[in-house]
Amino acid sequence: MTSALPPSWPSRRGMPDLATLDEPTRRTIAAAVELLRARQDAFGHRFLKLARAHLPGYDVLTDEEIRATAQQFMDTLVSELSFLRVPDGALRELLNKFAVERGARGIPPEVLAAGYQMGSREMLTLLDEVGLEVGLPMDLLLAVHDSTWEFSNEASSVFARVQHDLALERAHFDAERRSTFAAGVLSGTFPAEQINRDAHLFTLDPRARYVPLAARAPDPAAIRRAVASALRTPADRLLFAEIGTCLGFIAPGPPEHLTGHLVAAGPSATLDQLHDGFQEAVLALTTAEQFHLSGLVRLTDLGPRPLVLSDTRIAAGLSARHMRALDTPARATTDIEDTTRVYLECDQQVREVARRLAVHQNTVRYRVHRFQELTGLDLHRTEDLVTAWWLLNRRRPRPSS
Repeated sequence: MTSALPPSWPSRRGMPDLATLDEPTRRTIAAAVELLRARQDAFGHRFLKLARAHLPGYDVLTDEEIRATAQQFMDTLVSELSFLRVPDGALRELLNKFAVERGARGIPPEVLAAGYQMGSREMLTLLDEVGLEVGLPMDLLLAVHDSTWEFSNEASSVFARVQHDLALERAHFDAERRSTFAAGVLSGTFPAEQINRDAHLFTLDPRARYVPLAARAPDPAAIRRAVASALRTPADRLLFAEIGTCLGFIAPGPPEHLTGHLVAAGPSATLDQLHDGFQEAVLALTTAEQFHLSGLVRLTDLGPRPLVLSDTRIAAGLSARHMRALDTPARATTDIEDTTRVYLECDQQVREVARRLAVHQNTVRYRVHRFQELTGLDLHRTEDLVTAWWLLNRRRPRPSS
């Protein structure tokens, strides 16, 4: 036994080319246009009443704005019909403008779509009333209905796309504004008055203390994600900026459990004093890079290491006096220099140096002895030991960028 086939839906009626209509139909359309024009104000009031009753999202709009927009859509439809044109193109242009304006006012796309469908229904009701009065052909009226509802579905997509574009634009603007503020604070180019005035825009308390962070990485996005994760903060809420060759961050505190990256922290301070701490963080970062460190570092953790990066002229003179004998390409002198550096890093513990370098302890003693002979620096004297440590670390290979 076979079941009966369900009845098929009537096919959509496409809008005809209005310019090809016969003269009587053209006159009928002209009469309809005149009646529609006469009722534009009434249409605006009808839509306003519906909007106030059923569209709470329109609360941000005044009565006049709602009426004017409804009348503008009606005017576009009537004007196109008066020229015997299908109004789709003109309505699309108006629809995009409408979507941008209303989206910028914060009206959600689903509310805009509901309002457009409500307006379309009222417009078709009015057109049916006018069509009955002037005798518009039924096929033409049905085609207008089909075209209007199809266009209403398209409008929903337009509202969603425009809302998405506006969200991206707002996010980009917010990121730029946050970056500008962070750069002004960390570089010290913003006056205290401006910092204190604008801090609340970024949910910051100008009286609270924050920690400046400095980092440098070939992949800025990766370091931002790492810092955000360590701070347990969404990456898009981080206050950071590119300052010279560094990335600077304003953090509520030092990051925890930071691995795989080098980040330097300055001392905590109020926002209007944070630039001094950031400079300290940059110095700590540069020093830590020279010594191949990783993780979170502070200047106070680095001991005398920052001195290695200072006084280039003095270093050159001392190096010429003591290190000239090591400035040869021979493997032996390289081994002597590297072993002595590790010897000082290990607090002169020969056994630990031998373990690290995988050599015999006597080899360590011999190389250190040769270093003293070649440089004239006696590592049993405090001043010579400090000078040797300083020069050796000045000469160590710098990390590649």
